Amino acid sequence: MTALALAAAWVLPVRVAWQNSPDLGHAWAVPLLMAYLWWERWAERPALRAPVGWPAGAWWVLAGLLVAIEFPLRLFLTPFPLWPVVLALYTALFLAVALLGAWRLAGAAGVRWLAGPLILVLSVLPVPSLLENGLIVPLRTVWAALAAEISNLLGYPALAYGTSVRLGSGWVGIDDACGGIRSLQACVMIALFFGEWYRFRWTRRLALVGVGVGAALLGNFGRVLFLSLRALGGAGAVESAHDVAGWIAMAASLVLTGWLACWWGGYKFPAQVRAARPAGAAARSPAALWLAALALAFAAGDLGTRLWFARGEHLRRASIPQWTAAFPTRHWSYRPGPPLNEAARDLLRPDYFVAATWRADAETAVSAYYVEWRRGQVARSVPFLHNPTVCLPIAGCELSATLAPIPVPWAHGTIPFHAYRFRRAGEEILVAFTIWDPARGRPLNQPGELTSWSEWYRMQWAEVREARQNQPAQMLTISIPWNERAPAALAAILQATIAASGDTP
Repeated sequence: MTALALAAAWVLPVRVAWQNSPDLGHAWAVPLLMAYLWWERWAERPALRAPVGWPAGAWWVLAGLLVAIEFPLRLFLTPFPLWPVVLALYTALFLAVALLGAWRLAGAAGVRWLAGPLILVLSVLPVPSLLENGLIVPLRTVWAALAAEISNLLGYPALAYGTSVRLGSGWVGIDDACGGIRSLQACVMIALFFGEWYRFRWTRRLALVGVGVGAALLGNFGRVLFLSLRALGGAGAVESAHDVAGWIAMAASLVLTGWLACWWGGYKFPAQVRAARPAGAAARSPAALWLAALALAFAAGDLGTRLWFARGEHLRRASIPQWTAAFPTRHWSYRPGPPLNEAARDLLRPDYFVAATWRADAETAVSAYYVEWRRGQVARSVPFLHNPTVCLPIAGCELSATLAPIPVPWAHGTIPFHAYRFRRAGEEILVAFTIWDPARGRPLNQPGELTSWSEWYRMQWAEVREARQNQPAQMLTISIPWNERAPAALAAILQATIAASGDTP
């Protein structure tokens, strides 16, 4: 029961990160795989021994230190569940508790028996942004270029723009341009599992992980190529095959990784090493009491954290004026835009989304979309990772110029809109967007805009101090064709679109 309580104390906070990160959809399988490995080796568990080494007082001092470290990490994980450093530290702390408990119960042999399956935890932490931006995004650009070349060799003219492929029938990859390779960490998980199950040498385990990464990359390329060729049947053909192609690519990558592991293992079930030896209650009672006290302290910290943020949400009142996007639904030219497909919805994870097109005049075609994030922590990062300045260049658009912000007056102040000129395939457009914090009535701050690390940490702590578990956000984006009159025309369109909440027709 103590082990389950400690596992729950780790899983309950980090599961929010798993829910908010599409690349970690496999994470729920990891605790099950680790439990299977321990069950399969249950007969090999070492004999318990009487605790030796540090005096009992030192262990309780260490327990107090561990709780003092865990509680602030737990506080930060509530508003910032995808903070990589905090997630890694929180996970490392629980791994340390587990290994310390194993050492107290059964010495070095206990640590060796427990530590093996714990290596799978590496596959449920988010990929660092440095690796994502430095490896995965460039590779997806290469895949798009290769897919275009193969399409040309097969007699279907195609051009690659960033991670998108343009064929005669349209574009492929625009909604996926910001996406990662979802099977990557799942393949790492399978490689780590089979490496531990067969108890391979470290060199072979590293080789198996490398094969898993390669299989994920190869499967992703196959998906891009398949969808590019599928696009010859039109946009509907791509949409209908998108999810199927993704699942097939992941399944093929996992099967390839697992097959190689089984081949190296001789297609045999691993043999158990030795049987368990009995131990008396006197050997385990001090360590068990220590672990139970830690589990109880961590549970109390989790309960206190939940009460703190629940109280903050309850006391907070919506005293700040709100606005929304009021598209001209009664205009003769108004056309609702398509809803988000599954890939785009997984990336943005909005609570509300609407897109539309209309004509401001005979020469000005308007394209717009409006997104709201109302609950949760998605808006702390997603609007800054998936907005026109990020997604359009990745999709093959070239940034022509950064223009002065467009101030848009409304009933309760001014909303600043970022403005940019983009070019793709000889066409230029003017794009303006804002990312707004409705809980504070101002633009939503991005950590990268702060001047120092200390200021950034102070901002993070302010969220905890003010018990702001949820970060709502609004993003309105409007684009029109570029000409010399475009900035003034766009300012007028934006002002006509902004409406105080409740005033929307």
